[in-house]
Amino acid sequence: MGITRLYQHQADAISAALNGNNVVLQAPTASGKTLSFQVPILEALDQTPDAHALMIYPTKALAFDQRDQLGQLAEHIGGNRIQSWWYDGDVKDRDREMIRKAPPPVLLTNPEMLNLSFLGHAEKWSAFLRNLRWVVVDEMHEYRGYFGSNMSLLLRRFSHYLRTIGVRPRFFLCSATCANAKEHAEALTGLDFTDVSAEIPMRPHREFIFVQPDIPDFRFWKIFQLRAVNAGLACLAAGKSVLVFCPSRKFAEQAHRLAMARVAELAEANEANLDANQIAVYRAGLTMEARHEIQEKLKRGDIRLVFTTNALELGIDIGGLDGVVLAGFPDSMMSAWQRIGRSGRSWTAEAFVVYLARNNPLDHFFASNLETFVSKPLDALVVNPGNEELIRRHLPCLLYEAGDTDAVEGGKRILGSALHSAATKKLRSGAKIMRSSRFIPHPSVNMRGGRGGVFVLKHGNDEIGTMSAQQQFREAYDGAIYMHGGETYRVQEVASSASGGTIQLGKEETFLSTRPTVITTLTEAEVFDGRQWMSASGEIVVVYGRVTVADRLVQVVETNDRTEEELRRWVPEFNAAQFANAHACWIGGPISARPTSTSSSVATNGRTDDALVGVATAQHLLRVGALFSIPIDSHDAFSH
Repeated sequence: MGITRLYQHQADAISAALNGNNVVLQAPTASGKTLSFQVPILEALDQTPDAHALMIYPTKALAFDQRDQLGQLAEHIGGNRIQSWWYDGDVKDRDREMIRKAPPPVLLTNPEMLNLSFLGHAEKWSAFLRNLRWVVVDEMHEYRGYFGSNMSLLLRRFSHYLRTIGVRPRFFLCSATCANAKEHAEALTGLDFTDVSAEIPMRPHREFIFVQPDIPDFRFWKIFQLRAVNAGLACLAAGKSVLVFCPSRKFAEQAHRLAMARVAELAEANEANLDANQIAVYRAGLTMEARHEIQEKLKRGDIRLVFTTNALELGIDIGGLDGVVLAGFPDSMMSAWQRIGRSGRSWTAEAFVVYLARNNPLDHFFASNLETFVSKPLDALVVNPGNEELIRRHLPCLLYEAGDTDAVEGGKRILGSALHSAATKKLRSGAKIMRSSRFIPHPSVNMRGGRGGVFVLKHGNDEIGTMSAQQQFREAYDGAIYMHGGETYRVQEVASSASGGTIQLGKEETFLSTRPTVITTLTEAEVFDGRQWMSASGEIVVVYGRVTVADRLVQVVETNDRTEEELRRWVPEFNAAQFANAHACWIGGPISARPTSTSSSVATNGRTDDALVGVATAQHLLRVGALFSIPIDSHDAFSH
């Protein structure tokens, strides 16, 4: 491939892997991590024709990109002999059956399919799993918090099952943004690892432009979105290729719509002649074909401005990307550097980062402290394979997968003490290990959180994408205006089922929008633990327990975005409420209405209340301040 020398960390990782070790590699973006695990894998496949490798990725976009890179390298050592293919929810049933019967040497998949198919239907994968030599877990920093704890239990179950059939593959984990790589890899898998890290910082030259917009609160989001769009269009007009990272799916779709309107306005006024075909929106929920097409056009330079969510955040090699626009600070410093790492992947070219601060304290802090942003150390990641709630969900799967009681009894090293203890306790209480094709417990494990199943989006007879049940509740209710892939639709019908459902869409005018009002209430369901104190004004309690979370969609307002005129209001009949259970910590006590002289007090009906000030401050610390120092995503810390 024309590569004459390796970086030191590449050489060390390849050598450690070829010597039979599990390897964890921590190195910056664009430093050749992919080559570090592809070389030993292809070496093993070349030497042992019947061998297989499994590569696990958190997103579809990354799997597409990695398969392309693997194919280019494989051509040089085996022609078309070492084939690879992805195996995920987008693969048609007919193709899935063919892959299981005659698996290629390399399969690329995601955590959901590892649980549902490779373990849930392990007997159908016998030929693949019995010859499995390598398992790759890329972008391991994605597996943190709730998702990461689930992934830890899943990988331990996977290793345990493989050992029951006499298979012990080597593992290769890697990340660009992790401060405790070895510790995290071992927490995720229960295995021992050889740690390889890049000894020196490896970052190309980048110009950072941090902007703290002065926008009135009541007009903030509309003007902020326009500035993000104008920044992207200015880069496009200057001949640059950029990604604009948006804080949400809806923001990205609206920004794309606004950009297309601005291109038409500029052309009509003879101010600029920009090519609308070079602008796209990219996010989860688009079809596999649509996502792949955008990625390929980005690499070729046919598309040069993309409004995206975190779906393009991970290690995708887009090539000649000149810069990124961050519309707000992401959930964590890891995410920020992953997004920044999409640009400047060529060491001979300069790149730029434009950071637009939103109207929250964390965004404003980084906008005012560039040096802190650039020099803040990477986060140390945490997972909890001892989480009792998650163990209860994984335990039926483990017992289903186990060959016999003795296998579970001897699996403590891999399973971890908490999962192993729960399994042996269950077996000693009289539970039997039974397998039945009529009942498979694996679908009950929700790897990433959220509620419900998956809804398929249809326009006419065409399936144009998917969305989660949680998204459907807030964004695709009856009569909603829904933007998808740069087009505007109206929800005509919602048909639900146990696993999700179908949403029928019809084309709609682009300038319409709908805004729902959702009321969330929490009801105490069960108390696990608590403390109480007596104060001058009464008893104060802090409780840990389970609550019922009820979301109720009480009203929808439809507006004309051009004129800002309200067109109508209604209450959707379908899915007016959604319920879920969650573990929670809550504070209870007397609400004092006595006057106070502190300027930070909260006014209530002309009076002030210190208790409300304290609660609001604690909530603010959890929602904003904690993210500065704790590597969790904002949805992992819900406060109300």
